[in-house]
Amino acid sequence: MGLSVRDDPKKVVDVAGREWGEPAEGLALSVLLSARKHEEEPASVSVAIHNRSPYAQRLLTRGWLSYFRVSVTSAGGAPVAMTAYARELMKPERLPAPAEVTLAPGEAVEADIPVGLLFEMRRGLFQVQATCEAPGGAVVTSNQIPVKA
Repeated sequence: MGLSVRDDPKKVVDVAGREWGEPAEGLALSVLLSARKHEEEPASVSVAIHNRSPYAQRLLTRGWLSYFRVSVTSAGGAPVAMTAYARELMKPERLPAPAEVTLAPGEAVEADIPVGLLFEMRRGLFQVQATCEAPGGAVVTSNQIPVKA
């Protein structure tokens, strides 16, 4: 038996209730800690992208897991390594085929990212942040949040 990560379908994102990073090329990113169903459940975050421009934005993704580049750092600021599972999952041959996602003006989509399964987060307090590349090539950076493992 294995664990699979899939892209979540589009759902309504409460853009007013989130903290956002600085917009770039009309796009903004937000990271929010997802609620755990039980204490032993690995940490998970919701990463949302919001089109703040007056025109539609076309994003080329190979799944949200690869489009959103999530980074985890320790309390001391050192990067946290990916798990063997995550390294295997992110191999190019395992990624889905490229797909275009169109965000209408004002539209936002989000994806749940299981950071507790993807990074070596044993115990302690960590900082989580996400980035992605806008269609014009600029890097969009989210807010940074603390995550306790």
